[in-house]
Amino acid sequence: MQPLHAIILIDALGWEVARCHGFLDYAGVRRVSLATVLGYSSAAIPSLLSGTAPSRHGCWTMYRRAGDQSPFRFLRGLPRVPHPVEWRARRFVRRWIDRRGLIKGYYDLYEIPLHLLSRFDVAQHQDPYEPGGLGEETIFDWLVERHVPYALWTYRTPEAENMEDAVRRAEDRNTSVLFFYTAELDALMHRVGIHDAAVNDKLRCYERFIGRLQTAAGRAGRNIFVHVFSDHGMTPVTRSVDVIGGLARRGFRLGGDYVAFFDSTMVRIWGDQSVARAAEDAFAGQGRLLTDDELRRCGCFFPGREYGDWIVLANPGVMVAPSFMGAVAIAGMHGYDPDDSYSPGVFLTTASAERLPRSILDVKNWLAGAIEADSQ
Repeated sequence: MQPLHAIILIDALGWEVARCHGFLDYAGVRRVSLATVLGYSSAAIPSLLSGTAPSRHGCWTMYRRAGDQSPFRFLRGLPRVPHPVEWRARRFVRRWIDRRGLIKGYYDLYEIPLHLLSRFDVAQHQDPYEPGGLGEETIFDWLVERHVPYALWTYRTPEAENMEDAVRRAEDRNTSVLFFYTAELDALMHRVGIHDAAVNDKLRCYERFIGRLQTAAGRAGRNIFVHVFSDHGMTPVTRSVDVIGGLARRGFRLGGDYVAFFDSTMVRIWGDQSVARAAEDAFAGQGRLLTDDELRRCGCFFPGREYGDWIVLANPGVMVAPSFMGAVAIAGMHGYDPDDSYSPGVFLTTASAERLPRSILDVKNWLAGAIEADSQ
């Protein structure tokens, strides 16, 4: 009988998080640290699903410079919206976009000033969890091409509901692969950090879920292999830096003298290098301007500069706040230097393959090889 592969992608389950909480620290579970890419889930998940770097699949940060197809171009000429009503206007814009189906991938408007929104576009118009959704072959394209029956659960439906459905499907002998993605741990650790008791409780919940999958497969007489991994880790936040205010105090007007996108850990600037140097100064030693060579080594160099002419990266543990992603610092964040000790994800498996993936870029081919080997 065809074995079942349960593939569980837990967003932000870092190597340090799994180690500190003893997650799946059981006999028969093999584990390895999993190097990630520079950026956020918007870069890491497409890289993980396709086995290619952001510079190849094209998705780095959630937002890039607007092209001709920006869904926000209807906002051109919009004046600055008064802050007390901007959140209502932002909800209207989101509904307008969603009703027309202009963006099928995950996105959020966060706290991007609406009068600047037409200058940007989302990196992912399509859904990378759907076959053909990335422009590079993903694990889902591979499964479809080889007629491997699979079931998929993502952030679009509630985690608890997905778990119940996945347990039921584990008994279905016509399903070879279960692919389960959850972002709830990521959201939790953003709020409370990585050491809070709530994080431990959530990880114990995932252990029980995995146990139920194994039990359900056993009832159906199926051999099950469980593969659990993450796209990146989570770093405790220790301080914040107001780069927007720092640039204003240096005489640079956002939207006038320069255009920039203020991510949680990066400031991406289009315009004169003097603005980038001023932004680096505003970090007061807590961030650095990345060179093109550094971006190339990270697989995040874009010759068209659609993600910024200049990139200033915060030091690990430092948040840009306020930013376009939020007004205040939070307890945990990712998107720092991939070499930071908290940045790597984790890969855990019950399979006995000799070699395990060491980078998120290795995961897609590793999974394909494991599934193919068991189908022969």
